[in-house]
Amino acid sequence: MMEFVNLTEAEYRSFWEQYPNRTFLNSPESAALKKKENWKTEFVGVKENGSILCAALISSIPVMKVYRYFYVQRGFLIDYSDRELLKFFTDELVKYTKNQKGLYILADPYVLYKERDINGELVEGGFDNSYVIENMEACGFEHQPFIRSYDGGEVKWMFSLYLDGKDEKTLLKEMHQQTRWSVNRTRKEGVQVRELADDEMDIFYTMMTETAERRHFETRDRNFFKLQKEIYGDHVKVVAAYLDVSDYLNKLAQEKDRLDKEMAEIDAKLAEVAKSKKFLKRQRVAQEALDLNAKKTKEAQELMDKYGEIVYMASAVFTIYDNEVVYLFSATHDQFRKYYAPYAIQWYMIRYALEHRIPRYNFYGISGNFSEDADDYGVYMFKKGFNGVVEQLVGDFIYPLRKGAYSMYKSLKK
Repeated sequence: MMEFVNLTEAEYRSFWEQYPNRTFLNSPESAALKKKENWKTEFVGVKENGSILCAALISSIPVMKVYRYFYVQRGFLIDYSDRELLKFFTDELVKYTKNQKGLYILADPYVLYKERDINGELVEGGFDNSYVIENMEACGFEHQPFIRSYDGGEVKWMFSLYLDGKDEKTLLKEMHQQTRWSVNRTRKEGVQVRELADDEMDIFYTMMTETAERRHFETRDRNFFKLQKEIYGDHVKVVAAYLDVSDYLNKLAQEKDRLDKEMAEIDAKLAEVAKSKKFLKRQRVAQEALDLNAKKTKEAQELMDKYGEIVYMASAVFTIYDNEVVYLFSATHDQFRKYYAPYAIQWYMIRYALEHRIPRYNFYGISGNFSEDADDYGVYMFKKGFNGVVEQLVGDFIYPLRKGAYSMYKSLKK
């Protein structure tokens, strides 16, 4: 007989670890972070003969002074095609949350809706998980309208790169030509990437606040990022792209020595055959390379004088689990954009995912608006350049627990 139960964190973690659609947002670490942000968190599920059939992380906070809002972040850990189990779990969850003065439940399953291609177009004959919406509605949930924006809670649209069966050479080949050029440029320019230690988080946060001011969006406070790193531990990586200017100047000096030697050899040949088209062309090419080397050396010396030996240019936060890497937050110093540092970070982390056999590299949020005048069109094109597919989740579901009070709550929020 099925039984609705509270689960221990250990029970929940064990079930979560084998659930195919798990994500960092319904992990036990997410529950710990929400607790720190003053949410009440619980693990619940259904057992039959001692075995867990489904589970959920539910978080709640007070609303309207007397009620509580319940959030099932990234949905139930359940087979959504099992109508009997879904109905039993929903009915029991409704009773459970009503007894805690629940006003409404919001669930946003981490389940893809319909298969789409790199351009966001539906794939003919591709997968279709519309049944999730049908089955949730049959249980009393109200499916919210689909949106194409970043508004309305967690990400609704994503861009992902699947790595199974691929290697570095293949991934580089499959990139857009401009993206591949940018990745290669970072390597030639000496841009390096490393993970930041816990006591170096200010490198990221300084960039993050600068980026938020420049692009006119609100960012989380310093304490959030600190807590996230503390709680998620090795499941969060904060990385930074930087230029070691001393090392870069040494490489430029070595390049100049090589070019000077090459130019001397060309001049010697031209002394023998003054009008040789072959060597005149080589002379022009070598001189252009020397001029570029001089320009880069001058710029590097100016960087050294102004910023010191190590110049941080971009930074980003990723979550790491065995099923996916998620690109969560990013920041840049705009004055260094010519060095293409964000490309160095992405390539570094893609190679990390390959090395650790993580099958999905999730560039995460996009708005779902693919028109050239969309506010985030540049963000979409940046992610698209690495190749991959657009993904749309099945959306948000609300279960009003007290319909009259919930209607009043909605009207007050308008």
